[in-house]
Amino acid sequence: MAARWRKRPGALQGAGVTSRRFLSPALSAVALALIGCGSDSATVEPTPTPEAARGEAGALGGGAGTSTLASADDIRVPKGKVAWVATEVKLQPGEELRHEHSFSTVYARTGEHGFDAGVSSGTLAPGEGSAIPADTSHVHSASGGNPSVFWEVRLAKPGSPLQGAPQAETVFESDPLEDIPDAPSLRFIRVDLAPGAETSAHTHPGPEFIYGTEGRFTYENALEGERDFGPGDEAGIPPETVVQKRNRTDRDASFLSWFLVDPEQSFAPGAEFDGS
Repeated sequence: MAARWRKRPGALQGAGVTSRRFLSPALSAVALALIGCGSDSATVEPTPTPEAARGEAGALGGGAGTSTLASADDIRVPKGKVAWVATEVKLQPGEELRHEHSFSTVYARTGEHGFDAGVSSGTLAPGEGSAIPADTSHVHSASGGNPSVFWEVRLAKPGSPLQGAPQAETVFESDPLEDIPDAPSLRFIRVDLAPGAETSAHTHPGPEFIYGTEGRFTYENALEGERDFGPGDEAGIPPETVVQKRNRTDRDASFLSWFLVDPEQSFAPGAEFDGS
C-alpha cells in the first residue's frame, strides 16, 4: 500500500481557522447519554475542550497544538469503495438545505452555521466542526444574519454528488480508503504547528486523510519520505504507517485530519522511522 499525495489547482489558499467550539447544553446532555451505547449509526460524542483534546490528539506530541473538532463511535461505513468527499456549500441568510446521506462531518468556513440533525444540533462559528450520523435527515442554515459557507465532508462512494445542493463545489475527494477497521471511530482534528514545532513520529490504527489549510510544513511518512505540504495539499495514509509533520518555516501552519480508527487501540502510539 502506498501513501498518496495530491495538490488541487486553485484550492484553498492561505486560509486560517479558529479553534473555538460550541455545543448547545441540550446536545451535550444527549450526546453524553449516548456514549457507550451500541447502535448501527454513529454515536456523536461531545467535543472536548482544547485542554481535554490534548489528552488524545496531544499524543501527536512535539509541541503540536491540537483541537478535536468532532468525534463519533460506531461509524456506519457504506459498502464498497468509500472516500472522504468534501463539498462547499454557500447559504444566504434565511436559506436552508435539508437532506440526508451517509455519515459526514460539517466544517464551518465563514459566517455562523446552524445545523439540526436531532442529537447533533447547534451553531458553529468559523473553524468549528461537528459530526452527523448516517442516513439522518438534517437541516443546514445561515445563522446570525450573515451568509454561511461550510464544508460537508461525507464518507461516501467516490464521485457521489451532495443531495439537494446542485450549486455546491467539490473541495477535495480522497482516494478510496484502505483497511478501515470494523465499527470504526471518527476523529476530526485540527493540528497547528508554530514555527519550529513538530509532531512526534507516530502511527494510527486506521486510515488518515489530511488537508492543508495554512502555512507550509514538511510531511514525512515511512512509505514515500518527505514532501513540502501547504494549503490545498492533501494526503491519504494507510493504517500503521509512521508519519511526522515538522514546521521548518518562520510562519504558523495548520492542517485538518480525518481518522477512522479502531477504538480498542491507542490513537497515536509513538514509532520510529527505519534507520533512525
